Amino acid sequence: MFKVNKISMSDEPAPLAVAPAAPLTQRSAMLRLSALQAANFAGIGIYLPFMPAWLSSQGLSEKQIGFTLATGMIIRMLATQPIASLGDRPWGAARLLMLLQVLCAGAYLGLTRLPSVEAVMAAMACVAVLTAGVIPLGDHLTTAEVKRQPRLSFARLRLWGSVSFLVMSVLAGLMVSHLGIGMLPYALCACCLVAAAIALLAPEERMARAAAWTKAAADAIDPRRRTLLWLVIIASALINASHAMLYGFATLHWRGLGIDDSTIGALWAVSVVSEIGMLWWFGRSASASFRNAALFLGLSGIGAVLRFAAMPFAVTLPAIVAVQALHAVSFGAQLLGVMAILAMLSPGGRGASIQGRLSAVNASLMGAATLLSGVLYARFGAMGFLAMLPIAMAGLVTLAAAVIHARRVSLDTDAGGALGLGPDARRANVRLEPEP
Repeated sequence: MFKVNKISMSDEPAPLAVAPAAPLTQRSAMLRLSALQAANFAGIGIYLPFMPAWLSSQGLSEKQIGFTLATGMIIRMLATQPIASLGDRPWGAARLLMLLQVLCAGAYLGLTRLPSVEAVMAAMACVAVLTAGVIPLGDHLTTAEVKRQPRLSFARLRLWGSVSFLVMSVLAGLMVSHLGIGMLPYALCACCLVAAAIALLAPEERMARAAAWTKAAADAIDPRRRTLLWLVIIASALINASHAMLYGFATLHWRGLGIDDSTIGALWAVSVVSEIGMLWWFGRSASASFRNAALFLGLSGIGAVLRFAAMPFAVTLPAIVAVQALHAVSFGAQLLGVMAILAMLSPGGRGASIQGRLSAVNASLMGAATLLSGVLYARFGAMGFLAMLPIAMAGLVTLAAAVIHARRVSLDTDAGGALGLGPDARRANVRLEPEP
């Protein structure tokens, strides 16, 4: 499928007009990026489990809560790519991320002083806009530094976001039980302010950004590479969207089986811990080559098919734990595969825009699948999980088309190195090219 060619000196790209700043030491970059990922996900660990309860405490009806959350999903779908693409501008992604977090802190604080239900709903729409670019910008900063320092591992940096989400979900439960649901906006505001400070410390080659952005604006992406990029994004988003019924209705399903809420919380923790294990142990394997990354993405689709085929029939606690442990494959492997491929295919100066594109497509397909899930669960109950199989299978078919198309696309990387080439390939000074 691929052959290995030696890279000659003539293959080296011309240097940027503006010399990049000296990179941080590996340890410093690792600490800063781990903190960045943890800070970006801390607020999500509070928001997702408890924001519906806080909205209810403000007088919103169930219908209004559903409308508010659905509107936020649509807004993020529309706003993610335009906002994230601003991170490719000369001012840099780190400064943009800091600004978004500061504004979001103000929006959360403002939630405590609003006079009406309508004002709360409007403020939540503003929060959706401001948070739309947080995760893609953080991932862009992380992958960009991994390109500059290949000994860093994207997976081992990104896993701290999962750890933070899990820890903050538990802490938020304790805080709500002792201080009441009214503390939620203040906790979210504090998380945003801490994240803003950490964003300013994120490593970024600011001196080179103007030249890189100018060059990216002038150079068009090769059409074949653009097609491959879209195929991979759609394949990944379909596999991700197959989890919609799990996220929306698994808790209700388990409650119907007689499982208590504390055990349900532990079941969700099983999925996050298994995801962390996948990121820790297999991150470098996924990013070693395009072939490996595509394999991980394919495994995630297969894992999703197995997971949701088993979901209606997993009615004992050990069986449910086993199904939840498949999150390591159905989600963890999907994240590793798509992030590695995007790092290989993203042209210099457009990394933030590509991350925003992935997030926008994810949000679009997840939103559609969530609406479908509500209808299916209401009509078929647990058997509705089987409807997630065609979505995952569609992702596998799209991935197969991407792999076939990749044979006609050059996957060589820039001189600084990309996430797609592992340490062994770098030492041999090789690149991957398609067979003629």
